[in-house]
Amino acid sequence: MKYFDLHCDTAYECFTKKVGFYDSSLAVSGIHSSAFSEWKQVFAVWIRDDLKHPFEVYKKIISDIKRKLKAAPDNLTSFFSVEGGAVLESDITRLNTLKSDGIKIITLTWNGENRIAGGSKSDAGLTRFGKKVIANMNRLGMGCDMSHLNDKSFFQVIELCEKPIATHSNCRAVFDCPRNLSDEQIKLIAQRNGLIGLTFFPAFLGGDTFEKLYENICHLLNMGLERHIAIGSDFDGADMDMRLNSVADIPELFVRLSEKGINDRTLNRIFYENAQSFMKSL
Repeated sequence: MKYFDLHCDTAYECFTKKVGFYDSSLAVSGIHSSAFSEWKQVFAVWIRDDLKHPFEVYKKIISDIKRKLKAAPDNLTSFFSVEGGAVLESDITRLNTLKSDGIKIITLTWNGENRIAGGSKSDAGLTRFGKKVIANMNRLGMGCDMSHLNDKSFFQVIELCEKPIATHSNCRAVFDCPRNLSDEQIKLIAQRNGLIGLTFFPAFLGGDTFEKLYENICHLLNMGLERHIAIGSDFDGADMDMRLNSVADIPELFVRLSEKGINDRTLNRIFYENAQSFMKSL
């Protein structure tokens, strides 16, 4: 099968644990590549809210993961994102550096507030600096990741960004939590040709992992959004259900969803084609 995952935190794990990409402790590891005919993975550089020197940390992590991926299997194509706009601090020119480093997508916030906007555990809105950041991301053709934004910031950002995406968020209608998206938010992303990358994190699913992923997909399909559903696992960034704990378990997820009645054409779009189309636009 072909697989495209919009979000994992493997770069951070490799860096902090000082392990290579083939280490068995990783959920996203080169040892599992045989599960796929083609595998495309977005590796996020996670920037916590409390870092004193976030840009220096970013440079170390991106350098580390690129070096380790030089030995990646031939069927893997790697892309890069940054999870946490705090990496910019107050320097707008860093966007150009991120772009030249191959960063395709920036998650504007993590859970708290930064100089751009407010995360899901904050009440802050989009700042004046944040508006400049989005304008420059538009100019550079970078994806604007809405995952982690609070509602106030979301609705301010969506009016300005040209390439919105939620790389790892689920549907609030299926499970009501601040990190999930309302139907209104989902529609606004879809209207702008964006994607919803469904995450496997149990805390955002609110029940049995397989059943809730099925419910999220059905909800989005019932909204007419087959071309806007993707996968954003959050592997290596969260404690997962042991039945869906690494990329090795993805084929089983595909089979289970097929057995629930989702046809293979739709599943191929969700697991690969939709993300592939979006990434080509960046």
